[in-house]
Amino acid sequence: MRNTPILTVVLLLVAIPALGQAPTGDPMSAIAAELSSISRSVQSLNATTRAFIEKFEKISGNSLNEKQQKLVMAMELLVKAEERLAVLQRSQVELVERQGNTRTRLAQVDRDAFPQSIDRSVAFEGTTKTEELRENRRSVLQAEKQSLQLLLQQINSNLADTTEGVRDAQLMVQRLRRQYLPQIEREVFDPTLN
Repeated sequence: MRNTPILTVVLLLVAIPALGQAPTGDPMSAIAAELSSISRSVQSLNATTRAFIEKFEKISGNSLNEKQQKLVMAMELLVKAEERLAVLQRSQVELVERQGNTRTRLAQVDRDAFPQSIDRSVAFEGTTKTEELRENRRSVLQAEKQSLQLLLQQINSNLADTTEGVRDAQLMVQRLRRQYLPQIEREVFDPTLN
């Protein structure tokens, strides 16, 4: 009965990837669901690591053997990889939001740069130098447009790098899970060790 909490944690570890499957509608919802799933996964991995260490310290009374130390290190590596993945995904969400905001602002600047829009913006200025005001407004909008285009290029570049980092981190997490979770389960639930 002592293993019931550990069994629950391991079952949660197995069930979390399935729960993280979000509908393929809104990409922001999918990313938010994935972040939530990873956060829960990291928490459960931390709990499993603590339970693993506590179990073997109690059993041996001294310290962990070499195999157990390797498994503990693998769990720590897995936790770090999960945390890195979560950070990268948060960064990806922020970049997608910034990209959307920048595109929206760029579209607004394009609309404001139409001659009719410029005429409307200077119509109530109360000056006889309306052509000069129009040219100033056009220059300001052109400079803002160039600045926003450069910002959008930088955001797109950062987003591509972050997306690649997320892919790499996901592959590492999957590989570590496949390789070490079965070994840890065997160590935790092996009746000869109790």
